[in-house]
Amino acid sequence: MNIKISGLSHKKALILALFGIVAGLIVSVTSFANTSSSTSIDIASGSVEFGFTVAQDETATTAVTGVTTASIVVSDGSTFAVGDHILIETDGDGDPTSGTQRGWFTVAAKPTTDSMTLLVEADGTTDPQPAGIVSTDVLYEPTVYDSSHTKAGISGYPTSGSASTWTPALNSATSVLAGDDFIVNLKGLTNGDSAFVEVLNTNPNELVKNYTYLNRTFGVYVYCDSVSDCSSGPYSATTTAGQWVAANDVSGETINAVGDLLTLANARVQFNLIGDYVYAITIEGGALFTIDTATGTGDSLSPSDQIGITAR
Repeated sequence: MNIKISGLSHKKALILALFGIVAGLIVSVTSFANTSSSTSIDIASGSVEFGFTVAQDETATTAVTGVTTASIVVSDGSTFAVGDHILIETDGDGDPTSGTQRGWFTVAAKPTTDSMTLLVEADGTTDPQPAGIVSTDVLYEPTVYDSSHTKAGISGYPTSGSASTWTPALNSATSVLAGDDFIVNLKGLTNGDSAFVEVLNTNPNELVKNYTYLNRTFGVYVYCDSVSDCSSGPYSATTTAGQWVAANDVSGETINAVGDLLTLANARVQFNLIGDYVYAITIEGGALFTIDTATGTGDSLSPSDQIGITAR
């Protein structure tokens, strides 16, 4: 099985920018997946590619407006990227444990001629178009945190996602709020494969002009969809469909037991994950000290992050 993700060559690795919106002293930082590239590659066991977009960071929700033999047309195609793990259902409640579900699928391609059209594959198969989809169906993408920065997934599938935010205050220490960063769809690999996933901050030289320190703690969660056995494998505890649980790495260790810290001096975090699952890489919190809230040439208040994968 393959995971199809949009990307460029390792020499032209795609950078997922975290854009800061500065209003007064408030900065909202969010990452997003590439949705414009028509290029796709296969990440399978033995591949050694790096620097590719694997999925977007926060929940996308949209209605299906049309169905053809090999594609679906949605109300907002810009919210989905190649590689996204999506639930297609009829009742629109975003809960895979209730109502009628069409099933879980991966966005395999987005034709450049129509940004609203998605080509999807049923997870674990080569079927390009699931049977039974109608124009009243709704698409969802899972996320860990809801819009109030509360850990979601305890009572069901969340319907809104939120990126990590913070408020720079001149000559003061403030906190980083928790939020989603990336969703990594490894459904194209088997559970006998592993994937080395690395998150890099690519502009620490700009950030040090505004912050004495900017420390972000990362966590990794694994999603239980309605067709998975969620009692073994990368799950740190037994969970049920529609819920997230802290992920174990390939050695069986719970990744979040020791927080992975990304700083301006050590600007990378690395994880070795089991294939055939969907993971969320989140920002669990952090701290910063701001020495300058103005930005100019060569400095920034917003980190620019890149995520890459090497399948083994």
